[in-house]
Amino acid sequence: MKKHLHDLIFGRSTILSGIVALSIMALIVLGCSCGKNFDLSNLGLDNSSPSSSPSPTSAKSKAKADASKGEVPSDDQLQTLAKTTVLDFNDAIQSGDFSDFHATLSKPFQKQASAEKLGSVFHEFIDAKVNFKEVKDLDAKFTSTPSVEKTLGYQMLTLKGNYATSPRKTNFELKYIPEGSDWKLSSIDINTHDK
Repeated sequence: MKKHLHDLIFGRSTILSGIVALSIMALIVLGCSCGKNFDLSNLGLDNSSPSSSPSPTSAKSKAKADASKGEVPSDDQLQTLAKTTVLDFNDAIQSGDFSDFHATLSKPFQKQASAEKLGSVFHEFIDAKVNFKEVKDLDAKFTSTPSVEKTLGYQMLTLKGNYATSPRKTNFELKYIPEGSDWKLSSIDINTHDK
């Protein structure tokens, strides 16, 4: 077990390399959305859908999930995790600088893709002035139950869903791996295509 963990951490295993490669592939595919209309400057709240605001006591009553144990976070924690990721990504797009966003990624993802590489991969978002800022006022609708599954021998938390932004939904699939007791981003797929 120690040898397997050592190989994962120090890059002598194809398992972690495979996870990182899949993550980068998702980024590259995401960057290739040529010909799509990204003019989302008029995003607004979809007032027709009800907002599910968590009760003030529910967030305080649940202890933080321990990623090192493969614990799925509470609903409030999942909402915070998804929203923080999307808004951090949005900040990077708005500034054209992915340094801060890069710092939020899992260590393996950081090693595989520099902040400059992320800026290059997502240049179309920057050029089109894509803006996901309305997400800050919305709760995510998870289209599949958030779960932790062993993928290529590694625990991975997957969040898949959307935000009811207008004129189109903001769809996402976010994957996280444990670093200590925290979940760190290892893959991001975000778009406004109708699904």
